[in-house]
Amino acid sequence: MKTLQRFLPAAAAALAVALTGTAAQAFPDAAARVDQQVRPNFGGLITPPLKPRWRPDRWKPDRYRWGRRQPGWNDYYPPNGDWPRDRNSVTVDCGDPYAGPTPISDALRSLADNGILYIRSRGGVCRETVIVEYPVIIAAEGASIFDPAPATAPATISAPEGAPCIRIAEGVKGVELRDLVLTSEKGGRTACIESWGGDVALVRTTVNYWGDAAAVYASGGKLILRESSIDAYTWNAAVIAESAVVDITRTRITGEETGLDITPATGESRIDQAGIMARSTSGSAGNGILVRGLRSGSGTLSIRNAVVCGWRNGLHLDRGAQVDVSRSRFCRTTVGVVSDGQLRFTESAIGSRDVGIYVAGGNAYIHRNRIHDWSRRAIWVEQGATADVEHNWVYYGGDCWRQQWERGTYCVRASSLPPSLRDDSVYSTSSRPWWEADGYDRGYSRDGAPGALAPAVPPPPPPKGWRSRSRR
Repeated sequence: MKTLQRFLPAAAAALAVALTGTAAQAFPDAAARVDQQVRPNFGGLITPPLKPRWRPDRWKPDRYRWGRRQPGWNDYYPPNGDWPRDRNSVTVDCGDPYAGPTPISDALRSLADNGILYIRSRGGVCRETVIVEYPVIIAAEGASIFDPAPATAPATISAPEGAPCIRIAEGVKGVELRDLVLTSEKGGRTACIESWGGDVALVRTTVNYWGDAAAVYASGGKLILRESSIDAYTWNAAVIAESAVVDITRTRITGEETGLDITPATGESRIDQAGIMARSTSGSAGNGILVRGLRSGSGTLSIRNAVVCGWRNGLHLDRGAQVDVSRSRFCRTTVGVVSDGQLRFTESAIGSRDVGIYVAGGNAYIHRNRIHDWSRRAIWVEQGATADVEHNWVYYGGDCWRQQWERGTYCVRASSLPPSLRDDSVYSTSSRPWWEADGYDRGYSRDGAPGALAPAVPPPPPPKGWRSRSRR
């Protein structure tokens, strides 16, 4: 017992020495340990870390195999899946119970290049991930007028949980999706449409997406949207186009965090008569159109006759981006335009709660615009940035002569704002006919072009004796 009592203090001392040595190895100096605990992260305070952008893994077609016999398949399926690609058109019936688990992907393997695959819905839904390895057209078969009501439902492709709707192999040119409805209810970290270096076109196609990725993702190549509708329930961008040429016409895009995330490639990208709308239930609603620049080979994005509503920043230009905006409308925004690149902004209308156009850097050309509902500044140019500002009408609720206005901005009473710029109810509906309301092209032509105005002067003083006569 005495030996044990003598041993315990020695063991405690040895343990204390060991702990001290471990602490000294982690923090050689006590002052360094304190500094490590209390030193603030100035980099995070100045530029707070943002959520990293999601990007899918590059897909290779050789990971997948089709054509193996499955229970319930018909006898005409080849046992080794070696179809001859010699057919110009194929029709797939999604309501056929004997069509197999992947009827669309299987049928595509028998099509020749630039062939047409028709999808006959018959009230059914094709639940698969469509794999496209060749240039083809996938279109909905038009329903006969004599078909019963269920047969007139649109041809729908629904993605399995955690899988894309359509996956296009790398470098495939000329893939057209026409008159389809693509649905991904549990997309997870996969987009509904994925393309790498190919040319993809959506014509009269509807995409409904719920997930954590983008509804449409294109890396390289060309992305074409015609008379389509994309509704994305995601905290990512609804459409992401990286180093791609973008051509969007008569298309409505609805998102929650970002509408379009575009990095234009060399060439001419354009957005014409398109609507990029924030969902009313969105809390953050970041950027309607986010344009990123490339250090070498960045292309120009032209935006005309577009409507961008409900976002915190309607248009955001990163460094190196080159954007030309004309005859467009930005409504219900906090800051209409944020620019750190090369901006040309003409003949457009901005409704913003804080700042109309904020030029943080780069160069801007701002001519003949209407800016209303702002509270801080209509046009804000930071030191170091250059801006050519001329003939912009700024609608102000107070007396114009009480404030000093920068060169190129002309104060106009808020009551003079055209009524069409106050009414944006037509853009809240998701129906396709809202395109007839136009973006701002016809409205600009009707309201006229802003030009130079005479400087506002204070009202003349009342005549002498006016007060005494008024009291009588």
